[in-house]
Amino acid sequence: MKKLTTILSSAAVVAATLTSGSALAYSEQVMDPATSFDSATKVRQVNYSCQNNNKISVTYGFNKQNLPTYAQANLSGKNRFLPVNLGRSDDVDTVFGDEDNFSIMSNAMQLNNYHKSSINIQDASSKILYKGCNVKSVKRIKG
Repeated sequence: MKKLTTILSSAAVVAATLTSGSALAYSEQVMDPATSFDSATKVRQVNYSCQNNNKISVTYGFNKQNLPTYAQANLSGKNRFLPVNLGRSDDVDTVFGDEDNFSIMSNAMQLNNYHKSSINIQDASSKILYKGCNVKSVKRIKG
């Protein structure tokens, strides 16, 4: 948890320095898709059961520091790759994607707690597609 806080705090300081007081869009703080995929040394698939009997499967990538780098899921009929959003993530919450795309939100996620973290998923218009999703099963894909 301390590493996550340190890394995310460092990212916030760098972002604040780069903006020189101007607002930096969250989408500019989303990890590069190629980097987020390539840096994942561990991959896990999580099946969730959500409110209104909805089900969703999300695949997560984690780096060598056991921090999440991306989430991938079939949303609105398409396979969506959502890099971690460092501008909206901190030591309390983890957010994948950006305000112009789909977003997956959970409590601060790491490799040691992803299997206990509930999620919510919303579309670009902030409509909640999946709410109160709890882990039903997990599968190790890589690492």
